[in-house]
Amino acid sequence: MKKWPLLVALALVLGFAASPAMAWEPTKDIEFVVPSSPGGGSDLNARTISDFASSEKLCPTTIKVVNKPGGSGAVSFSYVASKKGDNHTLMVLHNGQDLGSYVLNWDVKAKDLTYLGTVAYDAQMLCAVAGSKFTDFKTALELSKQGRVTYGGSHKGNTDHLSYIVNNMQTGAKFNYVMFNSSGEVLAAMLGGHVDLGVLNPSECIGQVRAGKIIPLATYSGKREGGDLAHVPTFKELGYPDLVISDARAIAGPPDMSPDAVAFYENLFKKITELPKWHSNYIEKNFLTPVFLDAKESRAYFLNEAEQAMDRFKLEEGMIK
Repeated sequence: MKKWPLLVALALVLGFAASPAMAWEPTKDIEFVVPSSPGGGSDLNARTISDFASSEKLCPTTIKVVNKPGGSGAVSFSYVASKKGDNHTLMVLHNGQDLGSYVLNWDVKAKDLTYLGTVAYDAQMLCAVAGSKFTDFKTALELSKQGRVTYGGSHKGNTDHLSYIVNNMQTGAKFNYVMFNSSGEVLAAMLGGHVDLGVLNPSECIGQVRAGKIIPLATYSGKREGGDLAHVPTFKELGYPDLVISDARAIAGPPDMSPDAVAFYENLFKKITELPKWHSNYIEKNFLTPVFLDAKESRAYFLNEAEQAMDRFKLEEGMIK
């Protein structure tokens, strides 16, 4: 009888020793950095994720969105990289910012950060203001050859900028690129008459399209969008089969995040993308394509996309006006 307490104690010790460590969870508010000003697709993506994480009680702490524009995204990249090993810092990421880190040779490249997940694919459209002389792409193309036609995009060295470069190269257009800190600023400049055309994601302008203020001239997608954008031709349809560019919307963190933290965020983002409200209130509403890639898949995807884009991207001195 006296042996039972010893055996029980030994079993308990062995049991605790064999049990897995407690899974990581945030213990304080999470800072979610957006590398652009409010109003663009990255800002919407970050705030939607934050809202669902809170409303659906998927995260024990608050995810606070903080906008840190500057340097076409370099400011945010450097800031997040300085948080090495910090499991409570995130940054929204898309192909444009990822690409810009290589094209512009930032001190911090996207591959230096920790990829956490990809939650949607986004299209790009070339748009004009309703009532302007730019009624379709053919007209815009011809006018660009006759005089200065400005083409607004967010940041330098990203997919907005790439769309302008490839457009000029493949169509013979003579557009002039004008850089802004976010797509929200591009849209405001268009509506204010300060820029002729703008490259925008559907999520960034669908309200103005429905209100009859913005006219999409063509989409860089491989196929037409649906719904209110079903009438918008693709550049492929217009005779430019290589004018296909899109954005993947993802999330990254600082270098050297712990494996348990990466697993937590992968699970969080996966749960969010599985919510019916995510599909109805974000994906469908903003003409996005649903997807979920985990951390490893996201890293492989972005490295491959950047390599392919770099083959097409040739910077010319004096390009940014």
